Order: sequence, then C-alpha cells, then structure tokens
Amino acid sequence: MKNFSSTTTQGFNINQINPLWYLAIGVATMALTHMTFSIEVMAWVSSVPFLIYLSLTEGWKSRLTFFLALVLAWSLVVTKIISDPIPLMLVFLYSIPISLFHLPGYLIWSKFKDQKYALFLFPAVMIIMEWIQYTFTPLASWGVAAYTMHDNVSLIQTVSLFGLAGLSFLIYWVNVSIANIIIKRKISIPTFQLPLIMLFLFIFFGSIRYDMSKANGSDTITVAAVGTDSEASGLPLPTKVRTEQTKTALFKRTRTAAEGGAKIISWNEAAIFIMPEDEKEWINSIKELAAELNITLVASYVSPISQSPLRYENKYQFIDSSGNITHTYLKHQPVPGEPAVQGKSPLKVADIKGTKVGAAICYDYDFPYLAKGYGELGADMVILPSSDWRGIDPVHTEMAAFRAVEQGHSVLRSTRFGLSAAITPYGEMVSQMSSFDDNDKIMYSQLPTKGVTTLYSVIQDSFVYLCIGFLLSFMAIAYRSRNKLKPIKKDD
Repeated sequence: MKNFSSTTTQGFNINQINPLWYLAIGVATMALTHMTFSIEVMAWVSSVPFLIYLSLTEGWKSRLTFFLALVLAWSLVVTKIISDPIPLMLVFLYSIPISLFHLPGYLIWSKFKDQKYALFLFPAVMIIMEWIQYTFTPLASWGVAAYTMHDNVSLIQTVSLFGLAGLSFLIYWVNVSIANIIIKRKISIPTFQLPLIMLFLFIFFGSIRYDMSKANGSDTITVAAVGTDSEASGLPLPTKVRTEQTKTALFKRTRTAAEGGAKIISWNEAAIFIMPEDEKEWINSIKELAAELNITLVASYVSPISQSPLRYENKYQFIDSSGNITHTYLKHQPVPGEPAVQGKSPLKVADIKGTKVGAAICYDYDFPYLAKGYGELGADMVILPSSDWRGIDPVHTEMAAFRAVEQGHSVLRSTRFGLSAAITPYGEMVSQMSSFDDNDKIMYSQLPTKGVTTLYSVIQDSFVYLCIGFLLSFMAIAYRSRNKLKPIKKDD
C-alpha cells in the first residue's frame, strides 16, 4: 500500500474545507451527470464529494442535510427533462423516490467504511437498490448510473455481460475508490489498480465486440418508422375531421414506405385516436392496408373508454402481411399518471419470414425485465412505438439501445415528439429521424434478420444476486466482529 500523505499534507487537506462545500460540489457534479445535457466523464466522480462529506460528519442532522442535498441534486437532474407539456411538479415525483433508493448505499457505506471489503459495499448496495427500482417500481430505470455512458458505444457493450448492474457497479466502484484515496491518502490495489484494470478490460471488450460486429456481414430486412400528424395526448379529443386527416396521412406514408421497400412498418405511439364505436371499422381498414401492401404493420393507436375521468387503451395491432392480426397489445407499463389501462397479456413474438419479431410501447422498454421476456422468447427484433417530449429527446431513445445490447435483438423505435431510430443488437443507431426536423416523417433502415446471444440473456440478473449474497455476508461478518469487540460484563 502506497502512502502519499507527504505529497498532500503541505497542500490540499479535506479537513480544511467546510463539509457543506462538499455537499455543494456533489449537487453540482450530480446535476451534470445524468439524463440530458450531461457530461459523461462526470459520472466517474459525481459521488465522490458526497462520500467525502459523509466521512467527515456524524449524527442524524448531517445525514438529514445529506438527504436534502441528494434530493436537490436529483431535482436539478429531473428538471433538465421538464419541457412542455410536462408539469414542473413531476420533478419531485421522480427526484424524491430516486434519492430514497440511492440513500441506503451512501448511509450503509458511511457506517461500515472502515471494515474489510467495505470498498465493494457502496457499489454493491447501489446496484441492488437500482435493480429493486427498475424491477419492482413504476419509476423504471431512470437515474441508473449505467445510462450516463449512453454516448460511449464501447462501454455500452458491457451490458451484454451483466446488464445495467455490471456497468453501474464499475462506475460506483471508481467513485468510492477515488473517495477512499482522497480520504485516507493511500493508494491500494482495490482502490487503484483493480478498478483501473476493470475499466480497461470493459473498454477493450466493448471495442472488440463492436468492431467484430462491423466486420461480419449479416442478412437484413428493410424496416420503416412512419410518423403521425396527431398531437393529441388527452382532452379535448380530436374531432372526426381531424382524425380522418390523420388517418389519410398515416395511410399515405405507409404506402410510400412500402413502395420504398419496407417489409416491416411501425407507426408512432398514439398515432391516432379511435373511438370505441369506430374501432371495428378501423381494424378492418388497417388489416386491408397490410394485406394490400404485403407488409407487417405495427399499428399503434389510442382508444378512449371514458372521458370523465379520461381513461383509454394505449395499444397496437400486430398485423402480418396476409392481413391477419397475430396479437393485440396494451401498454404494460403506463407512465405514472398516464390514464391508460394496463396490459397484462403474455408477451408474444411473430415469425416474419424466419425473423422472430415482438413489440412493446415506449415506457415499457425502460424496464429491463420486459426486454428480458422477449429475450426468453428468442426475439430477433422488437418494434417500439413511442411518444416522447422535447426534454427527454434523444436520451429516451438512447436508453432503448441498452435493451438491444442486453438481449441481443434489434430495436425499431418509431417516435412521436422525439428521435426515431433503428438500433442493431450492438446498440448502433444505423438510422435516425427527429420528429422536430423538417422531413417526410418516414425513416427507412436495414436491420439484421437475426439477433445474437448474450451472456446476460443467459445468466440474467445473477450478478445482482451475487451482490445480494455479498451484502448479506458482509453484514453478518461485520455484526459478528462488533459483538466480539464488546466487553464482557463480569458478575459481581
């Protein structure tokens, strides 16, 4: 173990600064790290100021102050994605719960930071809490550390090994290692060499995997994302005249896409509002359209079932080239506050000339468990009708790339109010189209007809379970050691 205190005692000393400054710096670094307008490199140090603060302070008041700072940091993060028509109150609906999920990682580390192997405690608890959040709560995977690497195609490849948990673990490990070096002014193998080696190996693996994917050719199929003119998202519902205009434009663009060679076509989420009394006629018309054009069509639309209060079915019809509906799907994970009927039907894939194709709707694919379901069905491609808003554009589409890499299937994300993209099983966006640009609302692309097998699709969340085992073992050993150190009272 190398001691470098001699190089720091004459200069910087963490005790010379008011601990509140570390909180302020932590709020700033965290705000610069996640979601839109983020700086990728900040992710590797964003938790360091918070960890230093916790190492310098004690007592419930300091922990309460820390929690309030954490809420402020995440409020600033969430504020970055707020834009019309999303209300500002949504900030606290996400920032407070995310802060609560992250809080145990910091507090448990601060309590046991001097124990053996405590260096791995912080990343282990953090990914366990992230996993609980995106597996069991409607918050999905927003705020997960791995997403901070959304622009780094090499590091994204690592989620094919251990999912989001593996990449998040490395990010948190680097953070706590840097904090430990600053706090203890000592460099050790676990705090320096090991995380550095693992980061190098992750980058090396990702670069090789991505480059090899480009070196090998594959059979492809032409797909297209077709945009809508509809801007409706609630009350008042569009008029019949407006609905007919939207339908005419959708059908015209779909024909154009088919004439351009597209064999699989997806509309945006909520491409059109169809009243229940008109739905039977509507379904017949889209079945005829798919059969006439000899295409597979994922026709996404909304059907209101009540207006006071507003309730609707956010769904798609999956129609094959013969005009048959293979299945109907209701959105499985409506966004918190969205008045949609929750779909509960089992996931299905359709065999399209040897390519197994599934589909989901927008927010559904912020949940790794749902993509995992399609991985278990052997999906080669997943169609994702979506609808975003300016604040989460393009990061929401970039998040979908993680699902593609995790399960090894392509993703066609057709997006209203955001970025449409065709994503390969390696997370590469081979085609992109922004609905905010002046275009014809048709995006063509070539996607592989076959997916690839990933380690994560086989072992699933085994890495998380390993971390749970580590946490339980660590806590058992820590409490046993404390009990041994307690003085034994002698009888009088």
